[in-house]
Amino acid sequence: LETIRQYGREKLSDSGEAEQVREWHAGYYLALAEAAEPELKRAGQVVWLERLERDRDNLRAAMRWLLGRGEVEEAARLGWALWLFWGIRAHFAEGRRSMEQALSMKGGVVMPASARAKALYVAGMMANYQGDHRSAEPLVEESLGLFRELEDKLGTAYALSNAGFAALGQGQHQRAITLIEESVDLFLEEEEKWGAAIELGFLAVAWRNRGDHGLAKRLAERGLALSRKVGERQTITSALYTLAILAQTERDHERAKDLFEEGLNLSAELGNDADIAHCLEGLASIAAAEGTIVRAARLWGAEEALLEKIEAAVYTYVPDRSLHRSQVVAARSQLEEKAFEVAWEEGRTMKPEQAIEYALDRSTTPETAAPETYPAGLSAREVEVLRLVAQGMTNAEVAEELFISSRTVSWHLGTIYRKLGFNSRTEATRFVVEHGLL
Repeated sequence: LETIRQYGREKLSDSGEAEQVREWHAGYYLALAEAAEPELKRAGQVVWLERLERDRDNLRAAMRWLLGRGEVEEAARLGWALWLFWGIRAHFAEGRRSMEQALSMKGGVVMPASARAKALYVAGMMANYQGDHRSAEPLVEESLGLFRELEDKLGTAYALSNAGFAALGQGQHQRAITLIEESVDLFLEEEEKWGAAIELGFLAVAWRNRGDHGLAKRLAERGLALSRKVGERQTITSALYTLAILAQTERDHERAKDLFEEGLNLSAELGNDADIAHCLEGLASIAAAEGTIVRAARLWGAEEALLEKIEAAVYTYVPDRSLHRSQVVAARSQLEEKAFEVAWEEGRTMKPEQAIEYALDRSTTPETAAPETYPAGLSAREVEVLRLVAQGMTNAEVAEELFISSRTVSWHLGTIYRKLGFNSRTEATRFVVEHGLL
């Protein structure tokens, strides 16, 4: 309770030991973050992500105290330890703000070159994650220069990858390739397989953007193989997404769907909302290509809401959104406007876990995208659910019949009730009978 917290703070202040306790507290959480940092790049990363998420308020308090005391070197260490956590869990603004504050500290506070290089790297990486690549560029360039001066090969490899990220985001594909190739070589030289794996994925993106899909595919497959050895889900997802996009280009929708779905599952385990959105968009584009426009619109709506939630209307892997926009326009033209908007809004109202389950639900009967076929704009899947409910089946029985979960059945019923303006199974059953849907 806040009142107990305030009382405890007052007592601590009265004791004269507040500063000592705050120092111990900051030291403890700095040590925790530095212990977590290498584990975030290994197979056990989910456990450590959850641990850091539970202690996020404590980590914030430690960072505030360090910055308030002008302890910029320790603040930079904390940011360096937390940047991947901030990136995976979409805490971009928090990470960027804290490192920018450390870098702009006045009053004669001097930050050692090694600490400044790390703070610049983290601030630049967070800006890149936010899609602010122009602001990221001078930060990552200065970081790269400092790491080179310090002859820190691993730091240089990270800074090169960050600079490549900024170049990729600005469409500078050849520059991105040059930077990322050097980073891969350094990562491998330093036996940092995690860094090499994820950069191979970004290198594949750069070559794909240059139009060399064959090389892009080979690089992504190499990155995926290395990622699976490391066991870290973020790098696996990066490679899966690139391979899925390449499969789409080859019109191999089934393989693309498998890859997107695996990436979606891994991103859900990580709690990485940005990559969940990436995969939802990919599955939406496949649904549109296969003619299931209602499904595509729902997935696009869910993706849009998720990106708004994390304040990141940008894609790490596909910064150019012109293809996405053209796909939406093409899909919209195949469906009555109101029905498309209704489906899009239904997707926007889904909770992330509902959107994930819906995206992974491979219906045996494809959804149709013609609202005139069924009354009240019901989809084929919703009519299937209604028919079974009208036969007296429970949610669990409907789920078993349609090979979906009970939670998905509940979600479908909620959508059906909203469309029909009903609140009960009895009213829904009457509707089925009256409209000859049995």
